[in-house]
Amino acid sequence: MADVGGPLEYYLRSVGSFLGYWHLLAIFSIASGVFLLFLAYLILKANPGKTKNRFMALMLVTEALRCFTSMLFWLFAWPEEMLNVLKPARVVYYTMSLQLFILYMAAATFYSKKNWATKIAGSFRLHSLYLIPMFCLAFVLSVSHVAGGTSVAIGDISWVHCEDVGIGEGKTASGDPLPFEVTCTEEYASVYPLTMSNVALGPLTRVLLFIPLIGAIVATVALSRSKVRIDEQNDANLSGEVRAVRLGFIGKTAMQITTTLILFWMVVTIGESPSLETNVFNPNLDATRLLLYIPPLMPTAVVVAALFEGVIFTYAVIKNDMFGIDEQLRKTFTTTVFAGLGAILFLVSTELMESVFDRGWIGGVFIGMTLLILRRPIIATLGGVSSRLIPESHTKEELGYLEMYYLAKKDHTITPNERSMLDLQARSYGITEERRVYLEQWYDGMWEKGGSNNDLARKYGK
Repeated sequence: MADVGGPLEYYLRSVGSFLGYWHLLAIFSIASGVFLLFLAYLILKANPGKTKNRFMALMLVTEALRCFTSMLFWLFAWPEEMLNVLKPARVVYYTMSLQLFILYMAAATFYSKKNWATKIAGSFRLHSLYLIPMFCLAFVLSVSHVAGGTSVAIGDISWVHCEDVGIGEGKTASGDPLPFEVTCTEEYASVYPLTMSNVALGPLTRVLLFIPLIGAIVATVALSRSKVRIDEQNDANLSGEVRAVRLGFIGKTAMQITTTLILFWMVVTIGESPSLETNVFNPNLDATRLLLYIPPLMPTAVVVAALFEGVIFTYAVIKNDMFGIDEQLRKTFTTTVFAGLGAILFLVSTELMESVFDRGWIGGVFIGMTLLILRRPIIATLGGVSSRLIPESHTKEELGYLEMYYLAKKDHTITPNERSMLDLQARSYGITEERRVYLEQWYDGMWEKGGSNNDLARKYGK
């Protein structure tokens, strides 16, 4: 068994190398999966008996499982025995890819009036929740068996071990010999001992990588048609929901296209689809610098798309049922983007300074100071973007409270008796103190910007 030391010791060694970059993105994917499971829980908690909520929760659980397994092989310097876990994890990832395709194709049925669409949507109350996962797993395993096993259909997994500079050790999950001699170069001596796992793309993988993109495009087009019909009905609540879900699929489509372009770029640069030979420690490969930065960007784009989709879908489905969910999701979106942007810039700057001046910490300090100084304007800008993506929305109870607040503040002064009545009204509506303060501040801000109380429910209601 290859020993790389304890996790903390190893991660500290890998900082400043390409492996540290890969590990950070892998940790991000795991954290994203946990967050998506939390969003799925919120959706079910809001209305567990509603078919649409069950469907959206299933979709987010599917996305979460993809996040968990997308970069699991880069999460740590796994021992050779871990190949027995990584191999079925890839089956889970591509099973979820097929499942997402089916769910995307079915998404628009919840906004259609046709009989066949209503039946499909209704099936997600129970039967489709277990039949679709069973079918997808059976399909992937059956096709893999016919093709010669998962190592052939989905792709094999390589494992390399570098104890020190010189010739290393290499294995595969299938047991076949590694098609190159592992060469541990002086360049990464500071990280040794290390192990690294990498994957090949089999024929089934190449198909399952692209079909979620097709499903997202179909869903976007179908929802666009439904939106036109729903807008004519003057149902502001349903129209806003369809608009949000459609936006989620547009974002998903854009990120899936990004993933596809990254893969094509790799194929053109390397001259073939990624295989076991596509490895940093393969001395026969020329494009090694490319391999340091590009491979993790493919699954990272998938994870970012899942996060965007999850936040937008959660807003669309449960804004009717949970106080302040729009505000919480906006804060989450702003914080996540700021933190993610900072992490990426930190990695790029440290690597750039390491390459130019052999002093990676200079780039880290520069980016850190820049983000610290410009934190407020950056967060304000991101807040504006999040407000456009996740518009302000209030429940009927909140709108009722705002009407009372408007009447109490008509003379620009709230008396103690009026404040007592407002507090009583907030408690009767189930509005927390924190949410009450936010509502009043938001209303005052809207009023200062020239807003009015007219059509408050139409503009901001659910």
